[in-house]
Parts: sequence; C-alpha cells; structure tokens
Amino acid sequence: MALACGNTFVLKPSERDPSPGFSHRRIVDRAGTPARCLQCRQWRQEAVDALLHHPDVAAVSFVGSTAIAQYIYATAAQSGKRVQALGGAKNHMVIMRTPISTRRRMR
Repeated sequence: MALACGNTFVLKPSERDPSPGFSHRRIVDRAGTPARCLQCRQWRQEAVDALLHHPDVAAVSFVGSTAIAQYIYATAAQSGKRVQALGGAKNHMVIMRTPISTRRRMR
C-alpha cells in the first residue's frame, strides 16, 4: 500500500525465512518501479529501533508475533508515528487489479 501511495518502503523480512521478502523486492524491481523505491534489509533490533525513532519515518506497519507487534506499536507511537501492528499474523496484503471477467462474476 505504501508504494501505491507514492512512498518509499523498507522491508525487514523475518530472520527465519527472509526469501519471500527478497523475492517480492525482485518482482517490484522487474515491474519497473524507481530504484530504491522498495528496500529489503536484514537488520538486528538496533537498526529497527533506529527506524522507529527516526524523524523522517512517518509510519510503520508490522506483521508478525503479538509480542513484537506490541513492542513496535509502543515504540513507534511514542515517537509520534502512525502505526499498524498486526500481531498474531503471518500474512501480508497484496493489491492487484481484478481482471474484468472476475469483476463480472463478483456482481
């Protein structure tokens, strides 16, 4: 959603399996988006905390465990950022144009 709204997006994939995050970045690159529009980084907590406190970061979205979601929410909100923290979740949202044939069936 951030990219669709014209924002830069920094993705920090799971340490357990970072491959889906890096695959998404390759797909976005192939789609022709501007360079560095989507950045995918493997960081430790210190770097994540730096993003949560950085004045140029306006909003944070997190999908993952409840404990980390609570931490992300409290830390980012304390810095005055908009926060979406989906604790207990493991899936993210993909926005795609619906084919015309599907739209007719949906009515």
